[in-house]
Amino acid sequence: MTENEFQPDPEQPGHNQPAGFWTETNCQVIELPLTRESLIQVLCCALDDGNAEYTHQEIAWWAENFHQAQFDYENPVDETVADVALDLHLQWQMYLDNTYTREELQKLDFSKVRLPAEWFSNWLEQLDA
Repeated sequence: MTENEFQPDPEQPGHNQPAGFWTETNCQVIELPLTRESLIQVLCCALDDGNAEYTHQEIAWWAENFHQAQFDYENPVDETVADVALDLHLQWQMYLDNTYTREELQKLDFSKVRLPAEWFSNWLEQLDA
């Protein structure tokens, strides 16, 4: 994923100009069906500090794909499940934006980034898992 930052344009008050770009390092694709059960599985995996099967980056990307897929199916999963997946992806993006500088993001190994464990616990609670 590529993100960019903006700063005020000194030549045009009220307008912004690009300040820099950063691109997330690639990660493995989680090969799980896009189901509520799989969402619960990846959320539980995120809480396993020692032997986590997936990185938080992989989980965030999977959650984004999961949320987007809800618009492709004739019978999407319930709204709560889709909302949790979307929230996970958005929180990943906001965490990166709020935790690291543009320069850090340009050099960061995203596979090492870990979101707070309580967030995953809260998402599991929302799913009654």
